Amino acid sequence: MRFDHVRIRLEPLSVSNCLDMAVLFYRQYFKPIAQLLALFALPCCVAVYVMVYFYEYDLRLPALLFFVLSSPLGILLISGTAAASFGEPFSWRRVLKQKPGRLISLFFRGLLLRAAVGSVILMFFLEDWDLAIRVLLGFVLCLFPGVWLAIRSGFLVERTVLADLSHHVHETRGSKLIHKQFGELLIGGGMIVGYCALLWLVFFLVFDLAINFLFHIPIFFPRLGPDGDMGFLLWGDPKVLCLITFCAFLVYPLGRLAWFFTYIDLRVRRDCWDMELELAQEADRLEATS
Repeated sequence: MRFDHVRIRLEPLSVSNCLDMAVLFYRQYFKPIAQLLALFALPCCVAVYVMVYFYEYDLRLPALLFFVLSSPLGILLISGTAAASFGEPFSWRRVLKQKPGRLISLFFRGLLLRAAVGSVILMFFLEDWDLAIRVLLGFVLCLFPGVWLAIRSGFLVERTVLADLSHHVHETRGSKLIHKQFGELLIGGGMIVGYCALLWLVFFLVFDLAINFLFHIPIFFPRLGPDGDMGFLLWGDPKVLCLITFCAFLVYPLGRLAWFFTYIDLRVRRDCWDMELELAQEADRLEATS
């Protein structure tokens, strides 16, 4: 990574600024991001349709698949984003060849964290338990260890990838900053999740109406007549669940990129990282001329 080829703004950012930068980055590198999405989203959508249509699975299956697969998707996305932010090309071959051992370690650690954070999802699979107990236990697990662990470990990929710039900065001071700014990160993360949820709903409505208009294939709203059961369509219809899964994968990179820029904002605003990089760049220049 190059200090002198920074392609992102190293300045304090609000949550809306982080979302704006995520949209710009998504648009600029749409081709490699779309390739990565195709690698994960298409097999997942096919699996959801087949399993729901032939084996009568419900909404819990796509939720579980998306929750698990979004971990390696986010790791690869942020690995490429960090490289592109500091002067290197956004190339998946370069990312995979650069440090495969680091990626494997991140995949393993990411899945372990998802298993811990996702313990709340398991409550909805325990059909023998009373509904009130499942809801109460799920709410408790969502708060702890769910939300707490998600925020404390939310920058695992960013810190690991950017440690190539300065291992001490991102491994030591990064942990202290996350601990001190937990409440602020919780609010910012909630706002990003809310924005992505609204965007997912918009995409779902647009694709639903567009597919019906262009290909005459009713998926959700065109089937909501007098005899249409909204609950059944959302819970167990293969076409609806397939579209839900696809829209979730389409929106996820935007939220993940915004979370990456939230980390950059945290380091710049609370740790003067922009000044540190400028000093490192000047030191490299002086060393080269001496």
